[in-house]
Amino acid sequence: MASLTKIVLYISLTVYFFGQLLRINIQHISFPLLDIAIILLAFLNILSKKNYLKKTNLPVIIFAVFSLISLKINLFYYPLSLTSFLYWIRLIALLSFFAYPLIIDKKLEDYFKIILASSIIFGFIQYFFWPDLTYFSTFNWDPHLYRLVGTFFDPTFTALIFLFFLLKIFFQYPSNPWLLLPIYIGMALTYSRSTLLTFFIVFTFIAIKKKNLGIFITTFLLVFLTVLLLPRMPGEGTKLERTSSIKAKIENYKEGYKLFLTSPIIGVGYNNLGTIRGNKQSHANSGFDSSLLTIAVTTGIIGLFFFVRIFTLGLSSTSLYWQCLLLSVFIHSLFANSLLYPWVLFYLALETKYRK
Repeated sequence: MASLTKIVLYISLTVYFFGQLLRINIQHISFPLLDIAIILLAFLNILSKKNYLKKTNLPVIIFAVFSLISLKINLFYYPLSLTSFLYWIRLIALLSFFAYPLIIDKKLEDYFKIILASSIIFGFIQYFFWPDLTYFSTFNWDPHLYRLVGTFFDPTFTALIFLFFLLKIFFQYPSNPWLLLPIYIGMALTYSRSTLLTFFIVFTFIAIKKKNLGIFITTFLLVFLTVLLLPRMPGEGTKLERTSSIKAKIENYKEGYKLFLTSPIIGVGYNNLGTIRGNKQSHANSGFDSSLLTIAVTTGIIGLFFFVRIFTLGLSSTSLYWQCLLLSVFIHSLFANSLLYPWVLFYLALETKYRK
């Protein structure tokens, strides 16, 4: 069982690199191949574990049970679609890794670094040789122009994954700061303001923890020069001062809050948002621009409490790296549906060994 789990883990990491490029269409339902890999990996991983009811596992188990109950109760109001149920299975599979952590040895760790480095390289290739992705709007993707989006087709999520990798290299290779430069440049070329803000806050947090004024000054100057020197190419997305997206997010939050009030205790069911909001084909319609808002709307206050508890159990960790990962994703998830993005959650799951 352990060897089979390891093989599937290697396959999952390989599929991770290809992002949205590897998608499957079955009966008008489109989903990334990573979903299948994660669900299979979670199943094998759970079978190989013992002590299922440890205290640290309970928030995941309770959230899984409650969110399923919420989904079933909402069958009276919204017909259960296969898409909604698959969303639920994927989420529970991802969260299971926080209850029953994967075993990551050095070879797997090194392979994951290669995958992440390859993502950076591909991102640069895409940015310089294929900068116009407006064509993909016909496939219900956001039209991106002169932004690094990599294999994930979304600059905001790509930037957060690059930030995770930057933190990993920062803590594991402190004597080689130049290794951070290509990762940071890649992150900056996404033009993701939420990630740039997250980067500044997280490294300010590191400076305070380490009592190192130099880290703060370097971070401040780096962000300042980035805002000053990033090329303003054609397209609204490369304008850091753009306000249209801010207004859109405010409207998005209002819509989410209004929907939350319709069922604040148990939510509308995870994940019925595509059905409720009307456009099942849109890749952005299954969540709001805040992960916590999405969870609150779909599983109510009760679900939100146990969902947050899954992650806050690691706040007492002595690992500054793990604290920074959590801080990064929670800040970022205020502006995007980051904490529910499969590649982000799977990244965190692969790093749970640093949670202790």
